[in-house]
Formats: sequence, C-alpha cells, structure tokens
Amino acid sequence: MPKLADAPKDFDFLVGRWKVSHRRLRERLVGSDQWDEFGGTLVNWPVLGGKGNVGDNVMDFPSGTVRGVGLRSFDEASRQWSSWWLDGRTPTDIAAPVRGGFEGDVGTFIGDDTVAGRPVKTRVTWSRITPTSARWEQSSSADGGKTWESNWVSDFMRAG
Repeated sequence: MPKLADAPKDFDFLVGRWKVSHRRLRERLVGSDQWDEFGGTLVNWPVLGGKGNVGDNVMDFPSGTVRGVGLRSFDEASRQWSSWWLDGRTPTDIAAPVRGGFEGDVGTFIGDDTVAGRPVKTRVTWSRITPTSARWEQSSSADGGKTWESNWVSDFMRAG
C-alpha cells in the first residue's frame, strides 16, 4: 500500500520483523522487585496509508505463549498518536489507549488504566531507536503521574 505524502514518519522505524527480549514485573504497584524475562517476536506493518500501523506480537511467557496485537493511529487534529492493545488472554477486551507523540527521538504516550480495580495512569515510552534496535517501556502511576513504577521493558532487535 502506498504511503500518503502527509503521513507522519514517527513509527516508520518499527515496520518489519523483530526479535524481542521482554522483562516484566510480576506484580504492579505493590513494591515488587521480582521480574520475569522471556522472548518474543513482532511483525509490524503500516496501515491507513502510513497514518497507522499494526503489530502482531508473540510473547513466550513463562506460563505459555501469548499472541497480541498493537494498533496505533495518528489523529491529525491533535497531532497525537493513539495506541491500543488486544491479546489472546482476554480476546474481547481492547485496552484503553495511551496517547502522545515524539519529541526528538523519544515517544511518550500516557493513558488511564486500572490495576487491581483501582484507577492508575499508564505511560509508554519508545527510546533508543536505531535502524536495528529500539526500546519500549511501560510504567504505572497510582498518584496521578507524580511517581512512576516501571513494570515492563522490551528491547527490540531487527530480525533478518
């Protein structure tokens, strides 16, 4: 599909095939320092003429393999990206989006979520972006964004 001339280039780096090293905190916002480490893959491609992209994720959790889909789209009016998540563990629940954009070579996206039934803020950052690597990190805040707890870090290495 040809890319539209006015499509943003923010997520062009993510298009393609990736091997992913995940590190996920076992319990969020309870002071845990126990992490699980596991591998995975991502295949990402542009949609909406480049004003969106979709990623097919395979994550090899210690408890078994999980597939998930990340969907991002660009809103021209706000000049922001929205990002949603859906995975096979709860295939009828699309997670609340995070919204934001890139300043320089770091993308920051924030949204509302819940953890154990209580409202929290979620922040996702994309950083360390090169032609062959990138980092995605998710953090949560129970105090409206004053403090953040990192709970998932994914390092991407281009495959092939």
